[in-house]
Amino acid sequence: MTNNQQPRIKIHVAAPDVSRASQTIFGLDTDVIIKAMMGDEEATTYLADYANITTKARKNIKPVLKQAATIYDGTKDINQAVLYLLKSAAKNGGQIVQMKGQALVLNKQWMNFLEQQKQKIANDLTEVDVKHAQQINLLSAQHQVNLRLGNIAYRDKLTKMGNQAQQKLAAMQTQADREYEAARLAAIQRDGSQANLGAIPQRTVPGSIGGVNGSGRFNLSNITGAIGGFFRGVGNFFGRLMRSL
Repeated sequence: MTNNQQPRIKIHVAAPDVSRASQTIFGLDTDVIIKAMMGDEEATTYLADYANITTKARKNIKPVLKQAATIYDGTKDINQAVLYLLKSAAKNGGQIVQMKGQALVLNKQWMNFLEQQKQKIANDLTEVDVKHAQQINLLSAQHQVNLRLGNIAYRDKLTKMGNQAQQKLAAMQTQADREYEAARLAAIQRDGSQANLGAIPQRTVPGSIGGVNGSGRFNLSNITGAIGGFFRGVGNFFGRLMRSL
């Protein structure tokens, strides 16, 4: 034995016909499998890729079959429903034509009624115009007040939601950091100095949402000005209301 000769395990068993059947049926050459056993990287890569594809296909079998069955059954049900609708349309078409004529008569009666009421309403409007205008103004004023107050309540609720969201973001970032450190440690324990630490993803959660500032609090710097503007707007509105009466 020379010093340059590499050690090699002897394979003493052989079944050529079975090997050819394996290649034909499964696409697997026995020699490739043996090379992978010996640590050949190219053969190992081929087997790993083949196994991954097979695993993925097996996982997809049930959902794909279920989806196909859904399409077949759904197509039948939809066409059956369309047929039912067509039969219903044919059956009720004559009745709808009759009802359309009755509706035209009813509409004519309604228009006559409106014409009769028109004169009466015109007479009544003269007496209620002033009162009506005042009531509209008061309702408008109340509406403006409700809108402004509702806006303040909305901002307060948004502030609380923002603070809660910031707390959740901080907790998510802490969990992500823990998971990253655990993944690094696991890689080092498994591969030692050969561990590919750069391939481990490190998730970073955004530091703020919407109006939440960096300190973890929602930005309320403009709320005071908005409240002051609200009360000034209400005062101006009521001033114009009183001058219009």
